[in-house]
Amino acid sequence: MNIFILNTVNSGLDTIDLIRKELNISGIIGLSYRIEDDTISDYVYQKEYCSNNNINFIEVSNYELSNNNDKKKLLELDIDVLIISGWQRLIPKWLIDHCSICAIGSHGSPLGITKGRGRSPQNWALLLGLESFYISIFKVDVGIDSGHVIETRMFSYSPLDNIKTSYYKICLLTSEMIIKALKNPEFSKQSFKEQEHKQAEYFPQRTPNDGYIDWSRSNQEIINFVRALTHPYPGARSNIEGNSLCIWSVIPMDINLSFKHKVGTIVKIFNKGDILIKTSQSYMLIDNYSLLSKKFQLKEGMRFDSYSYDKQMKRIIERHKEKYPQLPISSVIIKQLYK
Repeated sequence: MNIFILNTVNSGLDTIDLIRKELNISGIIGLSYRIEDDTISDYVYQKEYCSNNNINFIEVSNYELSNNNDKKKLLELDIDVLIISGWQRLIPKWLIDHCSICAIGSHGSPLGITKGRGRSPQNWALLLGLESFYISIFKVDVGIDSGHVIETRMFSYSPLDNIKTSYYKICLLTSEMIIKALKNPEFSKQSFKEQEHKQAEYFPQRTPNDGYIDWSRSNQEIINFVRALTHPYPGARSNIEGNSLCIWSVIPMDINLSFKHKVGTIVKIFNKGDILIKTSQSYMLIDNYSLLSKKFQLKEGMRFDSYSYDKQMKRIIERHKEKYPQLPISSVIIKQLYK
């Protein structure tokens, strides 16, 4: 069986590491080299990885796989199974049809694959403070996460989980399911569960501009927002006097102080650089952050801008409805506007 993997992100390499311990990989298909400003979040150029592990690396120049030279190159490969490890784009029909057995993708959400199709489901799960996640592997078709389901597994989120640990959990479970499926000698003859397409709902896409903190929300909601957007994502953000701060982690500081400050004010900058912020409930410690401008200096008494979470949600929903009017938004997203 000739197995190829389509991947272009660092987190996908962890899945590949696990799969190739049990299955022979014929090649990895990935994006050609590009500078940081001209790529996607967590992009990795896989040539060195493939060279170090004696794996054939097939470079493509276009993320949408629409380049004619890329198409010609891929159609020359003898692909039985194509595993989609880290490629957040729809796979073109010609490539799906070229696989003699099938293409296998993975997707999930806190509501399962059918009611959580679409973009950024892990980010949404953590941001909304949800406690479990269902991840599925499925036979890829031309739709959005709509193929027949091969297997589904569930895992729980702890209060300490963030988007990085979520990816690790999915990496471990996804690789186990793929290995189990492809080690089955009857795999190519099996039929799998069709989804109930009439029940489908979709999570809307998030962008870096949707990552600004509303400091008037509860401490737990701020924590959820930050942990959902930390590495390898661009980070939660907050502007202060025209300068932007990327916030990677926060710690609640539930203490009674006599200070009288408005929400978002820098109450204290500790000697190690940690920042104490006034929130609507009490205080929050920003213990890992980066300033986009190295010349700007934070000072006590400065106040961070606060962005309305409700307005952000409305903008995200409106953007989705304008771009994909035929794809109903997940009910858990809609409930955020009416809670």
